[in-house]
Amino acid sequence: MIERRLIHCLKALVLVLLLANGRSESVFAAVAADKYTLVYSDTSEPGRGRLQAEEMARKLLAATGKAPKVCADTVPVKGSVVRFKWNEGLSPFAYRITPSRKSTTIEAGGEWAMDHAASALSQWIAAGKSLTSYRADRSLEGLVLFPRRNDANLRILVDNIWDYSAETLPKAWEEAGIDCRDKHRAPQFAQLTRAYMPDVLALQEYNIHMHREFYPLIQTYGYEIAYDSGDGPWNNTPIFYLKDSMELKEVNYHLFTPEQWCNAGTKSFASAVFRHKKNGRLFALINAHLWWKSDKAQPGSTMARAAQIRLIMAEAEIIRQKHDCPIFVVGDMNSEEPSVPIQQFIQEGYVPCYKVATVSTNHDNGHHVCSPTEVGRRESRRKSGTREVGAIDHCLLYNAKTGDEVKVFDCLQPYFTVLITDHYPNLIDANLNAR
Repeated sequence: MIERRLIHCLKALVLVLLLANGRSESVFAAVAADKYTLVYSDTSEPGRGRLQAEEMARKLLAATGKAPKVCADTVPVKGSVVRFKWNEGLSPFAYRITPSRKSTTIEAGGEWAMDHAASALSQWIAAGKSLTSYRADRSLEGLVLFPRRNDANLRILVDNIWDYSAETLPKAWEEAGIDCRDKHRAPQFAQLTRAYMPDVLALQEYNIHMHREFYPLIQTYGYEIAYDSGDGPWNNTPIFYLKDSMELKEVNYHLFTPEQWCNAGTKSFASAVFRHKKNGRLFALINAHLWWKSDKAQPGSTMARAAQIRLIMAEAEIIRQKHDCPIFVVGDMNSEEPSVPIQQFIQEGYVPCYKVATVSTNHDNGHHVCSPTEVGRRESRRKSGTREVGAIDHCLLYNAKTGDEVKVFDCLQPYFTVLITDHYPNLIDANLNAR
């Protein structure tokens, strides 16, 4: 009898403890969103915490009707805290969420990772769950992060990826603790490609050393190079395409001559005609990199670029007469829009994609500081920060048909790209009407 009573007492005690624990957990979980303070570093650039904290506050306000406070780490805070911390020891695509009794820390190696972590934490708080039970150590590598709009059936990604193929690390980069060699940069370019999964990828300053590192990575995502250099001149302006969505119909490659305006065979254009597998439409893409010096550094440079553009326009005209399809001309033209070379395009009816995008666009010029002697910074290399006056990377559309439309043009600016090339990537989302 005593034994039975003891068992009943123990059961009752366990039940009390369980109920008490449940009440404790529910009380903590019931902390309203406006009781949290989201803290970011006052010394970091906005994309390293402040923007994510502000976006998290907006999401919680929309989900719960209550918004947490947002402040810099220079302000004393009490109560439940979420801290945003940049961790250069993590990869650009990795994040870590670590809870303690009253605070939770988000550490990330890049903006995308921090965005993802903040979004996951927002959902957790909105669901009324305790942050003490949320822990994560994850990477975004291999994930598609930015699917295109439903009303766009073509995505093009363009980037000058900076030709640096030396095996040695430049002194400036070594002192900064950053690696700019291809083995370090290639996986990041591959994840950039994976994050957006363009149908067509156009790169400039693409050397054979980078090819050995980069191409096997994107092949695993279903990409194929449109023009294989083989034993001929190396193609520094390659076009890659997603085999599941695009059929390659024809391809051409042209190396600019003479050598005086080509610097070691690095200036060229490639052209490719594709059939869109879903709707059967043909379109073409010409990817170019023009002579780079100023007239002051080498007299005649502007006219050399103008001559190179006339060759590109001749190629486009051949494609137009043969296929009568929309033609995208993209790449590093080393010329600003008001200049003679680019005005040749404009006068012949080529339209800048950023000017005709119907949903959203970006007017940043996209060319920033990055070299063996200068570690990557957002500071622009151009006199003007605007695309119309300062950009040297151009994306133009020629011979569009009724219903063909650029939906989105974007100059992508995640911070990790600042440290792997001196050009921000450009993105085009377009719709090609079925005919």
